[in-house]
Amino acid sequence: MTRYSRRKFVQGLLTAPVLLALSKGCASSVSSTNSAPKPSLWQLGIGEDPARFLAEVKSDRLVKKIAQALSPQFLSGWLNSFDHKQGDLSFWQEWHKQGLLSNWFQQGYTLQVITWEDDTKLPTGEYHISQQFLSDIEELAGYIRQANPQDKPTYWTLATEFSYWRIPADTYNQDTSEYYQALMKNMRQARQIIKKQLPNAWVAPSWGGWIVTFDDPAKGAGLSMIPPFGEFMQQMDGIAFQSMRPKLTGEYNSELRKPDPGNPAQILQCCQVFSDYHKSLMVSHYEPAIKALHPNGGQANTVTEDFLIMMRPEWLKTVTRLGLDKISLMHYGLYKGNPVHALSAVKTFQTIIQEGS
Repeated sequence: MTRYSRRKFVQGLLTAPVLLALSKGCASSVSSTNSAPKPSLWQLGIGEDPARFLAEVKSDRLVKKIAQALSPQFLSGWLNSFDHKQGDLSFWQEWHKQGLLSNWFQQGYTLQVITWEDDTKLPTGEYHISQQFLSDIEELAGYIRQANPQDKPTYWTLATEFSYWRIPADTYNQDTSEYYQALMKNMRQARQIIKKQLPNAWVAPSWGGWIVTFDDPAKGAGLSMIPPFGEFMQQMDGIAFQSMRPKLTGEYNSELRKPDPGNPAQILQCCQVFSDYHKSLMVSHYEPAIKALHPNGGQANTVTEDFLIMMRPEWLKTVTRLGLDKISLMHYGLYKGNPVHALSAVKTFQTIIQEGS
């Protein structure tokens, strides 16, 4: 840990003394092996592969400690397209055949479905404006309906990071508008398909959270990209956005050539911007991500500092007032073994939001 981050971490401990007790063994606070969710004003989810996560809960004591500490309310799974023609439904099909989807609901969990398209090369996004996307969504919604006969609320965060998919990226202008109009049309239809089978489903577009951190009105980029989606966002069940900044708050960012705003500030700004369009908001996938280190993400001390900031009363009260009440942790490798108290920090945050403090 750097001198800067160690100093910030110690300062955080002083503002959240309960973390010290939790860090001595947050997993021991839950003696039962059943990590089923508890009622909460907020909903917390975990993972990108529910089957693997729950299998590792049984086989890996460190993952078991994560489940015991956090008791997530929902499990997150992805529907990805790599060829831009069809989504990879193979995992969902197998989980359905094996009865795992039903089992997860019986255990008390619900599900989040995140859809994404490979963006290694731009432009991308053709799958999400295709009829095949709608067909895949209908098939997947059917599996979840069968597994969830009581229609427990499920979360569908569609086309995550879509703002980046065209050229120029993060821009709504004459070159990109035709695509984004088609995308909005398909997402409206996807919502109708999902709601027909799962009336209590929460369906939202998922922005790249960085979109709120800059603005170029002349180009229609950054913040100026958002207003053309206003009516569409109001027609959905809410708005989602990711936050995956790897750096500590205030750490120098050479790409920006200034201190990095950090995940807490980005999430807060997203809430401030998107609450003008909808009062139901979600962090669709949180992770301080360094792509080269996936699936374990980035630095654990970034997690610790992020959550120490986000458990501060003013931050939490503000984002809650603006409509944020759902957050999904992406890969859980960073929390294994509670490095630099990362798991303890999230556990403390979870305790606060469960109590509605």
